[in-house]
Amino acid sequence: MVNSKWIRRFAVWTAALLAAIAAVVVIFDPFYHFHGPLPGMKAVVTKSEYQCIGTIRNFSYDSVLAGSSTAENYNNHWFDEAFSCRTVKAIKSSGTCADLKFYMDEAFATHDLKNVFYSLDLFALDGDPETNFVNDSMPLYLYDRNPFNDVKYLFNKDVLFEDIPYLLAMNFSGYDDGMSYNFWQYKTFSEEEARKHYEQSEEIAPMQGPSEWQARVDENIGLLTDMVKKHPETEFYFFLPPYSELWWDSVYRSGQTEEYLYARQAVMEALIAYDNVQIYDFQADEDIILNLDYYMDPIHFSADVNQFMVVKAKEADEAYLVTKENLSDRCSAMRELAEKIANR
Repeated sequence: MVNSKWIRRFAVWTAALLAAIAAVVVIFDPFYHFHGPLPGMKAVVTKSEYQCIGTIRNFSYDSVLAGSSTAENYNNHWFDEAFSCRTVKAIKSSGTCADLKFYMDEAFATHDLKNVFYSLDLFALDGDPETNFVNDSMPLYLYDRNPFNDVKYLFNKDVLFEDIPYLLAMNFSGYDDGMSYNFWQYKTFSEEEARKHYEQSEEIAPMQGPSEWQARVDENIGLLTDMVKKHPETEFYFFLPPYSELWWDSVYRSGQTEEYLYARQAVMEALIAYDNVQIYDFQADEDIILNLDYYMDPIHFSADVNQFMVVKAKEADEAYLVTKENLSDRCSAMRELAEKIANR
């Protein structure tokens, strides 16, 4: 009898404790798996793989900023103020077009989108158009619709003792909720730092021919044009981000220059045909890509460059806005600059 009572009490107290733990996680929900931020609290988003899908499904917004780590240093509020909208980020580090398609499909399924601001990386056009990034390396319990495996989130000691306290601490410290996934404040941007992260190959590989990459690039471009065609009510702003001269040197030495020049031209030609598309090309801006003080490595630039791109898009600056009339000149200018960098 005594043992039976003790077991029952133990079971009741254990169940009550587990229910309390689950309730704390559900209420504060640092990964935004169940709901958006609590009233009066700011969204603290610093872990894209864990939080991005929840913010896309559960936040209130009318615009999406999609891209790889080159888009992380945008402040969401820059877009909100410039385009009178409310923006969330759809970020996947080294994200391909197929990766970002997963996020965009989720966003369109749950929200009416006014704008899509899309950071269009050339390396994304080189990715596998069939690959879905939701795989065993990701926290799948946050991505699927299976409520039973939510136990991995509800009874996770890191969530309970690290993520929830961090959420509360950031709210009390005056966190800027436009700084989602930003990393610039923790990095050094300088020529010395950029060169430190670039190991130049002594060998120059033969230039790859179209048969090695054209079909793959064209399929990825098809993913983008399909998205634009399916959503004529949405305004799409595509940004071609400026990679440093070190990156262009690396692709020359790896025999990929022609691939990326083709990708640039082909994607601009395909997208510019749609009335709901604007393209802004920053990749041939020598004042940026030849000034390594803007970079922390060959590809990642400072938030100053991100803000500059937003300003130019807001102004519809003709120095960067791609049109059918100036597209050919832009492609020629980029080819000349790539050749100039290769011959240094």
